[in-house]
Amino acid sequence: MKNDTPQCVQRIETSADIRRRVETLHASMAESSHGCFSKTELDHLRTVIRLTVEFHSYLRLACTHHFCLTYMSESIFSGVDSYCGLTGAYKVLRDATESRIEWSGISAPSLKERFSSIFDEFDRETNFEAKCRLLLDLFKLQIVFAGMSYD
Repeated sequence: MKNDTPQCVQRIETSADIRRRVETLHASMAESSHGCFSKTELDHLRTVIRLTVEFHSYLRLACTHHFCLTYMSESIFSGVDSYCGLTGAYKVLRDATESRIEWSGISAPSLKERFSSIFDEFDRETNFEAKCRLLLDLFKLQIVFAGMSYD
């Protein structure tokens, strides 16, 4: 890692707490999926979980470095293929539901608050299908954030 990388990104990249939380969430969700997802789909799940937990940490840091914003946006964009793969896998589940997030209904002023609220709900949810839907909605908000932040 470069010496000029802000400490906020370094904390996100090297945080044992984040890695542990991602592994715990992934293990729990993979077990709850009852074998509905292929190995590739489980990899997509892990990627979306990791990026979502990292983004949650980023928002909590309230970082103002341009480097960190760019890093976060590029990380989110790199996960779009996993988001699409996971969305496809989710849609064939028997209890799949539609997103509660309308692309046109997301605004910059409310995005962080909305993300935090849904993340708290995601954290508490125990039903696999509902938890997966919340994860997809969270990543949808991340995509909007990255798009609005990109220059």
